[in-house]
Amino acid sequence: MFFCLDIKSLAALLLAAAVHEAGHAAVILLCGGQIRELRAELTGFCLLTSPMGAGSELAAAAAGPAAGLIYALCASGSEADVLILSAGMSLIFSLFNLLPALPLDGGRMLEALLCLLGVGAAAERVLKCSTALTAVLLILFGLRALSEGYGPAPLAAGIILLYNSF
Repeated sequence: MFFCLDIKSLAALLLAAAVHEAGHAAVILLCGGQIRELRAELTGFCLLTSPMGAGSELAAAAAGPAAGLIYALCASGSEADVLILSAGMSLIFSLFNLLPALPLDGGRMLEALLCLLGVGAAAERVLKCSTALTAVLLILFGLRALSEGYGPAPLAAGIILLYNSF
């Protein structure tokens, strides 16, 4: 069976992703950073920027989920079906992105926080372990969800994150 989105679902998903990325972009620019490229990757969209300090990296990483959560709250009060659907997608997307695993925003936030705390040398090991643990937990959750008749999304996300942890 192929994965298929109807036009309303696709519009809702793209709107949620655009708000998320706009949150990142706004803080990057406010911190004096430059956006070099926007890429679509297997794990989602990725903004490539000029190097920034750890504090700016932390703020920029947090801005995407923050914008998504604010948007979800605002759009959930709408009467338009596409906005309500987009609000739900944005909520799930934002919460998922806060997981402490690379390349997700939560992993980037953890990396920046470790650098700010002066333990940047250990950051790579901590992030590999955090990503692997998060991936294994997602896989286990995904297997349980699949056995109860839910979709394969958590399982697929866990497998992708596990692959990224090596």
